[in-house]
Order: sequence, then C-alpha cells, then structure tokens
Amino acid sequence: METTPNPSSAMPGLAPVVTAVQQGDRRWAQQPPVWRERELSLHWPLELLEAFSLRMASHGMSISRALMLSDKRYALKQLVHAQTLCDETLRLISMQLFRHFEARQAGISPLH
Repeated sequence: METTPNPSSAMPGLAPVVTAVQQGDRRWAQQPPVWRERELSLHWPLELLEAFSLRMASHGMSISRALMLSDKRYALKQLVHAQTLCDETLRLISMQLFRHFEARQAGISPLH
C-alpha cells in the first residue's frame, strides 16, 4: 500500500503551513456551494501581489497571477521560493503575503 508523502515530515518548518492550508480547506469546504463557487481560492492585496510579481521577475522568475489567486499550492511554492533568493525586500514581501494567507486561513478579516 502506497502512502502519500507528508511534506511537513520532510521539512519540519512546513508543518504550520500544511496545517493552515488543511484547516482553511476544511472551512472552505463547509461553506454553502454557492459561496464556494464564487470565491477565489486566495485573495491577495493587489499592490503586494504586484510588487511580489515584479520583484520575482527581476530575478528571472515569471509568476502567474491567475495561479497565485486560484492555486494554494502554487502560491505557497512561490512564496517559499522567494525566501531562498538573496533579496531581503522580496523576503519581506513574501512574508507579508504569507501572513495575509495565514490570517485568511484562520478566518481573521483583513483590516482596511
């Protein structure tokens, strides 16, 4: 019997990320289907997403904004990848995006 590898066991630092995604997915699945269909998977502050995209492009990395908005795994992979580049500003932007992601997964409404 083949089991699916657990990313948090391979990289202990990912455990909070995996947990946040799983909890957010469960909450999303409990919403009425009408609301789920109309809601994007992720909602990033547009200015921050734009800055992230441009900064990643300056390192030769093309980011799909459509996937950043609709695919949690893709988005988190890009945020993790940004942390590995030698760019402190990019690291700060990716951390801000991740904090926004965590807050949304926890059900905390954004302050405006």
